[in-house]
Amino acid sequence: MKKPNVGLLPVVCFLLLSAAAQARDDGKNELAACRADMEKYCRNVEPGEGRQMKCMYDLRDKLQPACATLVSEKYTRFLEARQKKEGR
Repeated sequence: MKKPNVGLLPVVCFLLLSAAAQARDDGKNELAACRADMEKYCRNVEPGEGRQMKCMYDLRDKLQPACATLVSEKYTRFLEARQKKEGR
Protein backbone atom coordinates (compact mmCIF):
# COMPACT_ATOMS: atom_id res chain seq x y z
CA MET A 1 0.00 0.00 0.00
CA LYS A 2 1.27 3.46 -0.93
CA LYS A 3 1.89 5.99 1.88
CA PRO A 4 0.09 9.35 1.55
CA ASN A 5 2.32 12.31 0.74
CA VAL A 6 1.98 14.41 3.90
CA GLY A 7 4.55 16.89 2.60
CA LEU A 8 1.86 18.45 0.41
CA LEU A 9 -0.54 19.05 3.29
CA PRO A 10 1.12 22.28 4.53
CA VAL A 11 1.20 23.63 0.97
CA VAL A 12 -2.50 22.90 0.42
CA CYS A 13 -3.39 24.50 3.78
CA PHE A 14 -1.32 27.57 2.93
CA LEU A 15 -3.05 27.98 -0.45
CA LEU A 16 -6.50 27.66 1.09
CA LEU A 17 -5.72 30.17 3.82
CA SER A 18 -4.21 32.57 1.29
CA ALA A 19 -7.33 32.39 -0.86
CA ALA A 20 -9.54 33.05 2.17
CA ALA A 21 -7.41 36.04 3.21
CA GLN A 22 -7.54 37.42 -0.33
CA ALA A 23 -11.34 37.16 -0.35
CA ARG A 24 -11.55 39.05 2.95
CA ASP A 25 -9.23 41.77 1.68
CA ASP A 26 -11.28 42.20 -1.49
CA GLY A 27 -14.40 42.67 0.59
CA LYS A 28 -12.69 45.35 2.67
CA ASN A 29 -11.49 47.12 -0.47
CA GLU A 30 -15.02 47.09 -1.88
CA LEU A 31 -16.43 48.50 1.34
CA ALA A 32 -13.75 51.17 1.44
CA ALA A 33 -14.54 52.11 -2.16
CA CYS A 34 -18.22 52.33 -1.34
CA ARG A 35 -17.57 54.38 1.77
CA ALA A 36 -15.73 57.01 -0.28
CA ASP A 37 -18.40 57.00 -3.00
CA MET A 38 -21.20 57.21 -0.42
CA GLU A 39 -19.56 60.25 1.16
CA LYS A 40 -19.04 61.85 -2.23
CA TYR A 41 -22.45 61.24 -3.82
CA CYS A 42 -25.08 60.29 -1.23
CA ARG A 43 -24.01 61.77 2.10
CA ASN A 44 -27.15 63.91 2.41
CA VAL A 45 -29.58 61.04 1.79
CA GLU A 46 -31.52 60.04 4.90
CA PRO A 47 -30.77 56.44 5.94
CA GLY A 48 -33.55 53.87 6.01
CA GLU A 49 -35.94 52.07 3.69
CA GLY A 50 -33.17 51.59 1.12
CA ARG A 51 -32.83 55.28 0.26
CA GLN A 52 -29.03 55.35 0.46
CA MET A 53 -28.73 52.13 -1.53
CA LYS A 54 -31.08 53.52 -4.19
CA CYS A 55 -28.99 56.69 -4.38
CA MET A 56 -25.85 54.64 -4.91
CA TYR A 57 -27.60 52.37 -7.42
CA ASP A 58 -28.90 55.34 -9.41
CA LEU A 59 -25.36 56.74 -9.61
CA ARG A 60 -23.57 53.40 -10.18
CA ASP A 61 -22.05 54.62 -13.44
CA LYS A 62 -20.08 57.19 -11.41
CA LEU A 63 -18.96 54.78 -8.69
CA GLN A 64 -15.62 53.03 -8.46
CA PRO A 65 -15.89 49.67 -10.29
CA ALA A 66 -15.67 47.50 -7.16
CA CYS A 67 -18.35 49.55 -5.46
CA ALA A 68 -20.61 49.63 -8.52
CA THR A 69 -20.55 45.83 -8.70
CA LEU A 70 -21.26 45.48 -4.99
CA VAL A 71 -24.10 48.03 -5.10
CA SER A 72 -25.73 46.36 -8.11
CA GLU A 73 -25.69 42.97 -6.40
CA LYS A 74 -26.91 44.26 -3.03
CA TYR A 75 -29.65 46.47 -4.51
CA THR A 76 -30.98 43.62 -6.63
CA ARG A 77 -31.15 41.40 -3.52
CA PHE A 78 -32.80 44.23 -1.58
CA LEU A 79 -35.53 44.62 -4.22
CA GLU A 80 -36.12 40.86 -4.37
CA ALA A 81 -36.47 40.67 -0.58
CA ARG A 82 -38.85 43.63 -0.55
CA GLN A 83 -41.03 42.05 -3.24
CA LYS A 84 -41.19 38.79 -1.27
CA LYS A 85 -42.14 40.71 1.84
CA GLU A 86 -44.92 42.52 -0.01
CA GLY A 87 -46.14 39.22 -1.43
CA ARG A 88 -45.49 39.91 -5.12
